[in-house]
Order: sequence, then C-alpha cells, then structure tokens
Amino acid sequence: MKKLILVVSFITGLSVLAHAQITKKSPDQRAGHLTKVLQKKLNLTADQATQVNTIFFNQANRMDSLKSNPSADKKDNQLAVRSIRLATQKQVLSVLNDEQKQQFVAWEKMRKEKHKEKKGSTELKS
Repeated sequence: MKKLILVVSFITGLSVLAHAQITKKSPDQRAGHLTKVLQKKLNLTADQATQVNTIFFNQANRMDSLKSNPSADKKDNQLAVRSIRLATQKQVLSVLNDEQKQQFVAWEKMRKEKHKEKKGSTELKS
C-alpha cells in the first residue's frame, strides 16, 4: 500500500513539473526579463532601459510570429531567426555607451557558452 501511494505521488509530481515547463511567457514578460538582467549587468539609465525593453519586445513579437507561421524550409527559418537576433543586437548596441557595449558583448558570449554547455549535457543524456 505504501509503495502504491509513493508511486502515485511520484507520477503526480512529475506531471506537475512537466506542466510547469510548458507555460510560455508573453513577449512583454520576456522583454521585461531581459531588460532587468541588462539593467543589473550594465547599469542602464531609465531612458536606455526603456529603449532596450522596446527592442526586446519587438524581437519577441517577431520570433513569436515566426514560430506560429514557419516556412516549409528549415534553413529559411534558421536564417530568419539569425537575422532577427543580429538586428536586435545592433539596435541594443546603438543604445549603449562604449563601456556598456563591451559588457554586453561579454554577457552575450557567456550566454552562448552556457547554452552550448546545456545543449551538450542534454545530448549526452540522450
């Protein structure tokens, strides 16, 4: 009886965790999160934070529309995502001063490396 209760609670816990990962943030929430992170890392002024938030909000909207209306060719989708990211990066860099630009580039490198590590560890599990 105890084992049955343990198994049922384990399965229930897994389903709750799986559902928690599925929830998606709105473009406004994603932009706000990235803006807060950059505000903390780069000491953005209020004007810079507003501009950066607008840039990230536009990026999130464009990414959402791309995901909801993908083209038939996977490479076209990847190129579109890459162009959106590069355009966003250029716009953000245009808002920042020289010291902030260096910090932003370093922050992006760190994010890419963390993503590669995470991706590599999930591939090893498979």
